[in-house]
Amino acid sequence: MKREVVITPRAQIEIENIFEYLESKWNEKIKKKFSNKINTILNLIIENPELFPVSNVNKKIRKAVISKQSILFYHFNNKHIIVLSIFDSRQNQSKIEKIK
Repeated sequence: MKREVVITPRAQIEIENIFEYLESKWNEKIKKKFSNKINTILNLIIENPELFPVSNVNKKIRKAVISKQSILFYHFNNKHIIVLSIFDSRQNQSKIEKIK
């Protein structure tokens, strides 16, 4: 049984902010490329939720590197994959501890 992907409001806002940034500073092609990377990562997680490493901050959370600037944090149960955050790795790393 495939798990349903649930994107938290926080992650949705972060994704929208990244898309706005990419569109304003780069172009639609770069935005589409980033979107494709997210979808590829999510498909990998759906197939094997334990594929990516456990976070050092919280053992219930896993992290998948999207790009050198972006990390997808998630956790899962029998029915869902919950995307908690798309974290900009250029931010203060202490903000990772606030992801729950």
